[in-house]
Amino acid sequence: MAGKYKKQQPQQLDLFQLQMEYPKEIIQNSSQEIDLDNLDVSKNVLICNVKKDNTRHFLDGTAKIYYTGKEFPSTIALNKLYYFIPYFGTKCGLGFTGFRDLYLIKIARVGTRKEGEPDNDPKDLRLVFELQFVKRLFEQYHPHRLNIWNSFTDTTLAALSEAGKKQTVALEDTIVFNEGDVRIQKGKLTHIDCFAGPGGICTGLHAAGMQTLVAIEYIKSCCETYTANHPEVHVIHSDIREVMAEQIVPYIPANGVDLVTSGMPCETFSTAGNTSRSFYDDRQFLFREGIRIAQIANAKMILFENVPAITSKREAKQSGDLIVNILKRELRAAGYGNYIEVVLDSTKYGVPQKRNRFFILACRFPEWKLGIPKPLDSPIVTVKEALAGLPNVIANSNQEGKEYTDEHSDFEQLMRNDAFWDREMMSSKSIMNHMPMKHRECTLKRFALLRQGESLKSLFDRYQGDERERLQDERILPKKMFIKRNYRLLPDEPSPTVTSHCLDEFVHPDYDRALTVRECARLQSFPDSYTFAGGPYIVPHIDRTVQDKYEQIGDAVPPLLAYAWGKKIIELFETND
Repeated sequence: MAGKYKKQQPQQLDLFQLQMEYPKEIIQNSSQEIDLDNLDVSKNVLICNVKKDNTRHFLDGTAKIYYTGKEFPSTIALNKLYYFIPYFGTKCGLGFTGFRDLYLIKIARVGTRKEGEPDNDPKDLRLVFELQFVKRLFEQYHPHRLNIWNSFTDTTLAALSEAGKKQTVALEDTIVFNEGDVRIQKGKLTHIDCFAGPGGICTGLHAAGMQTLVAIEYIKSCCETYTANHPEVHVIHSDIREVMAEQIVPYIPANGVDLVTSGMPCETFSTAGNTSRSFYDDRQFLFREGIRIAQIANAKMILFENVPAITSKREAKQSGDLIVNILKRELRAAGYGNYIEVVLDSTKYGVPQKRNRFFILACRFPEWKLGIPKPLDSPIVTVKEALAGLPNVIANSNQEGKEYTDEHSDFEQLMRNDAFWDREMMSSKSIMNHMPMKHRECTLKRFALLRQGESLKSLFDRYQGDERERLQDERILPKKMFIKRNYRLLPDEPSPTVTSHCLDEFVHPDYDRALTVRECARLQSFPDSYTFAGGPYIVPHIDRTVQDKYEQIGDAVPPLLAYAWGKKIIELFETND
């Protein structure tokens, strides 16, 4: 019976070979406005749905490329080309050469040439790629723009690099390739980011000197933010339980990766909210997916992250054993029996926020001596230091703050230091995501009653009897008191834990308004050049498939905490090598 279900082998496809067959009338069409209905598909044709002059889509977003003209199989392996280089040169008979763009292939699939029409010939297929322009890689390989056709039979960038060296083209090449042409930077540990969120772990590990190759995330808005800030990473938008090996293996080294991180959703284990959540939510066992991905990727280490309360939560339906004990048993069974566990205080690692997190670092090598990040010697960063340089913005004004003030702090300088974050192509010269929220007049009056360090609960304690009833009638106070709501931050202390509800939970220490997205990002230690591109500003907390910008920030791992782990993990590899 096993032979009946033998897996189909992918057909190898060389995209450059297809490009040689483009009709001249297509590749010479500068406007790229092509009559698709009358298109001659007897040869392979490149069609781009983004006009040449619409560069924003190429530089900041994605473009779809279609190949038509052949009966493509349903299973295709991209032969030698994880980057696609649109190029029109002498070997196409056009009499000129050039190296126009360098793209990362994000998605490849096979579909009908005219999708959605019931009378389509089932055999009339096209190959569809979703591409993303990668400026860093384009500039790095720009010196090879005249050498591409010299190595036409080998279309890898590794071959281009060799061709460039032979022609004495100056290039500081930092890219190496394994058998699958995966883009691995020399000397850097490799990483897969499970439950990736908007990219907090990736940002910190990248600053520490590691390279993230693959990220897996279920929430679309988080994927959009992740891709906008880390375009070099292959982001898989999917429920992690449905991610298979073939979606990962082509993007990692042949001998596996160094680290898999797994920050599974913490709501099941949190002490906030419904205490019976674990009895109906099977997400308490999503840690198994991190182990599964680590085994697929032959990872040397796994780093699990969650709230400290995970250590006291029990499995709901069967044994009643502690979840963390089940996790450790399954780590041992998977070959990761060498592990340490620890709760870290984020304030000791430069994060201006009282955020304790539980970690397990597990390793495949029993002889390795593991350790935890060493706390910083510097003083704890306060809210005032965290928000330094950000101008006040007026509630309901719809006027975003763009220009920095003259107020500085060491933390503020770090958030603007793109060299530290290894974000040379980004810009933090003007402020992003610093838009004030819209508040009702009664809400503004409530904020005005709050002193620093007070919350909605403080107002309920202060105002009793008729006075509270009057404030409630005027809707200045709600009918119900929420303990974690409307806390006016203390400027000389770190903030409380930034959660997905941070918009409702925090009030600015000096101004009568909620925090902006950028202010919340500062408290989480995201650099100022980090844009939260995905999703709306605010959505109701009822849809698990969408997260607004505040929710993305609140659920992320603080990049500076991830940076501390990155530095420690690099040290462990160097020590045990």
